Amino acid sequence: EDVAKMAQDRFYSIHPRRGTNSILDKKAGHLVRSISSVRTMKKTTGHTKGGGMLHTVDDNVLVGPDAVETWEKENFATEQASIDRVFAKQKGTSPGLTQRDIITYFTGVRAATFEEDFIIEMGRRTKNLIHCAGIQSPGLTTAPAVAVDVAAMAVKALSCQKEIKPNTGFRPNRKGIPRLRELPEEERDRLIRENPDYGVIICRCEEISKGEILDALNSPLPVCTVDGIKKRLRPGMGRCQGGFCMPLVAQIISEHEGIPLSRVKKSGTEAVISYGPTKG
Repeated sequence: EDVAKMAQDRFYSIHPRRGTNSILDKKAGHLVRSISSVRTMKKTTGHTKGGGMLHTVDDNVLVGPDAVETWEKENFATEQASIDRVFAKQKGTSPGLTQRDIITYFTGVRAATFEEDFIIEMGRRTKNLIHCAGIQSPGLTTAPAVAVDVAAMAVKALSCQKEIKPNTGFRPNRKGIPRLRELPEEERDRLIRENPDYGVIICRCEEISKGEILDALNSPLPVCTVDGIKKRLRPGMGRCQGGFCMPLVAQIISEHEGIPLSRVKKSGTEAVISYGPTKG
C-alpha cells in the first residue's frame, strides 16, 4: 500500500489483522496427523474461522491463528487471551490438547484489503508496477500459482520495451545440506566416517550436527547469524528453544568467521547477543 501511495497508483487500502499461533512439542504430534478444525455453524461478523490444528512437516503441531483487528501494522504482541480462545475452540477437535505442550508462540499480521480479496494485477496508473497485495489465507497455498502469474505479467510488460529471453544458464536445482536425522543409519554412518563433524550433535532437540551448520556457513548464500542458521537448519526450534544449542551455534560462527563472540549477532546488525566477556 505504501509503494502504491508513493507511485500514485493507490486504488486499495490495507487494514492490519493480527493472528497468534502456538507451536507444540513434537510429542504432541499424535493429536492430529493432517489439518483439522472445529467449524462454527452460527453466523459471525468476524473474518476468522477461529484457527485450526496443523501437523507440520517437522512433526510439530501448530494451533491457530485467531484474527484480531488492529490499527498497528507492526503489532506483533502475543496475548494470553488469544491463545486461550483458540485452545478452547480446538479442544473440540482434540480433547487432549493442552497449553503445557506449547514450546513457543508468535503473532503475525495479515495485510487484508477491505474487499477481503487478493489484488494481483498491473498498476492502473503506472506501467512498471505489479500489485500483489491483500494476500492472506490461503496465501501460502496459492503462492506458487501467484508467482507464475506475476512472472507472466512481468514478461508481458517488459516485452513492450525489449525482447525477453529465457535465462538458459539458470540452474533450478541445487545440492542441499544433508539432513542426517532423516537418513538411514547406514548412510549417516558413512557420512560421519567421511566427515566426523557430522557426528558432533549441537542441537539435541532437532538432532542437528556441527557438520550441517558448517555446510550452511560454507554455502553460496551463507547465513552467519544465529537466527540465520536456525531458519536454515532448525537448531533452536525444539523443546528447549535454543537454551542449550544457541551458545554452541554462536561459538561455531565465531570460529568459522574468525571473529570474537561479541561480534556474532542473533539476526540483524543491531541484534547483539553479548558485549564481551564478564570475567577474566
